[in-house]
Amino acid sequence: MAILGQIRKRSIFLIIVIGMALFAFVISGVFTSNGGFNSNVPVGEINGEKIDYELFNMMVDQAQNLYGLNTINAANLAWNQSITNETINQELEKLGIDAGKNQLEQIISSDETIVSNPLFQNEIGLFDFNLFSNYVNQLKSSNPNLYQSWKAQEDRIISLARQKIYFDLIKSSILYTNVESNTQYHLENDKVNIQYILIPYDLVPDSVISVKNSEIRSFLKLNNEKYEQPASRKINYVFIEDAPSEIDVSNIRANLEQLNDGFSQYNQITNSVENIIGFKEVDDFVDFIEIYSDENYEEIYKTKQDLQSEFSDILFGLEIGQVFGPYIDDGYYKISRMIDKKREDNLNKVLLADVVKELIPSNESSNNNYRKASQAEFDANSGLALNFTNQDLFIDNYNSTDEFDSGIPGYDNTRQVVKWLYEKNSRVGDVRRFNLNTGYLVAQIIEFKDESLPSVDEARDEISKIILKDKKYDYLVKKYKDQISIENLINEFNIELQNASAVTQNDPILVGAGDEPYIIGSAFSLDENETSGLLKGNNGIYVLRVLSKQIAENINLESAISNSLSDREIERISTLIIDVIESKAKIVDNRSFYY
Repeated sequence: MAILGQIRKRSIFLIIVIGMALFAFVISGVFTSNGGFNSNVPVGEINGEKIDYELFNMMVDQAQNLYGLNTINAANLAWNQSITNETINQELEKLGIDAGKNQLEQIISSDETIVSNPLFQNEIGLFDFNLFSNYVNQLKSSNPNLYQSWKAQEDRIISLARQKIYFDLIKSSILYTNVESNTQYHLENDKVNIQYILIPYDLVPDSVISVKNSEIRSFLKLNNEKYEQPASRKINYVFIEDAPSEIDVSNIRANLEQLNDGFSQYNQITNSVENIIGFKEVDDFVDFIEIYSDENYEEIYKTKQDLQSEFSDILFGLEIGQVFGPYIDDGYYKISRMIDKKREDNLNKVLLADVVKELIPSNESSNNNYRKASQAEFDANSGLALNFTNQDLFIDNYNSTDEFDSGIPGYDNTRQVVKWLYEKNSRVGDVRRFNLNTGYLVAQIIEFKDESLPSVDEARDEISKIILKDKKYDYLVKKYKDQISIENLINEFNIELQNASAVTQNDPILVGAGDEPYIIGSAFSLDENETSGLLKGNNGIYVLRVLSKQIAENINLESAISNSLSDREIERISTLIIDVIESKAKIVDNRSFYY
């Protein structure tokens, strides 16, 4: 949260910073690019301007490398940045804002990849923009394709420079007057000391008030922007893990026990039966592991912490030559043999050798798992089991509100499920089986829901609480009319008189009550020793009594306050401008064609 807070504080520069971060690959790509995929279908269009796939995909790769995102989240980040950059650049075209060589040089000179390249440094080791320009010009003849790639990249650098000019103009146009600064000064420095009582809404019984369905509907309509639910698509699904059966696990264990103890096998070459020495006694354990284990031997001494196993205490305590197992560890069956122990860097370390068998299903079990998934798909397609009720399977559901969801939480490789859900030909009732890394997911589309307000039943609990606050306040106002007595209310509701000192209007938190900007503002409207009527707050119903007021003395700080207020307004407006420009754009989204 702290990082997000810092980002918000610097919102005016956020687009430029992110733009440079996502654009870093462009500059370095001039020296490493060897061409890439070209497509006639753009990733999307913004007010008729096409988004090139190749450049967009490079931005996706860069986002993955910089931030460790998966493909779809990186594509979403690159998409949002592309919309921001393009819509602002189109606005700059309308305004006639342009950038030239000086701005281009300034941005390029700030990129460490270029500045540190010896090709572009003079005899004293400093970056020389002319050397860089000459290099780019030489690309015209030596590598025309790379030169064209650079020109496209150069255009994007210039667009960043133009955006900086745009935001600098906004910054220079924002000014707070001395009157506004003086008002803010008093909001921050005038203080009031009060006594108050708080009647929590829960103390007014719900039984004396009712909320009608019509009132909930009216409230939703009046606040539709807040409560409108996005369009969504919902599936029911079952997951059939391609897991080993109990018999498979038992066989794997038996095989390891045999490998540990020794066994006999028929040698077709010598036409004789051979006795194989077991792992616990074999001398050449490295060769044994190479032949019989699913993982190779690594001669690495480890501390107890390095073992990272629930059996680390047992393994670390083995004597040299002693064997432990079979045991299950992180999806594998193992037998472990103590090879050596030593003390190194003041730490006790051990050398273990493991024969490892992966817990994988047999062919028979895999076939059974596949048949189970196929049967669930067939039954749902046949209308025999809309919810897969004829299978001993756990039915879950997934509700998608975004075509570019990365997939179903908890399952790898389920982006393909989301893509199917949003295909043009997908319909409610459609069923499909998906092959995942660890099994099969059988899904059935059960609902396409347009953007809409929630039903009365869905919203009842949340909206009733809001309406009840208003009604409980009105109920008490009507009950007591103008006969308000703090002492009588204390006795009736068994509440305490509380004190708050040095309260300012700039801080909305009322000590002992919580976030109450209206209540604090009301306190400043009262005279000393004056008692308020009933006041409706966020956390209950209040009555205030002002004990004293302290009005800050006017001082000549309007200029400093104006600068501070202007900085706050710049941050707010810069974000609003981006939102407004993007909201007016006509956008065509073809990302699902590629991701």
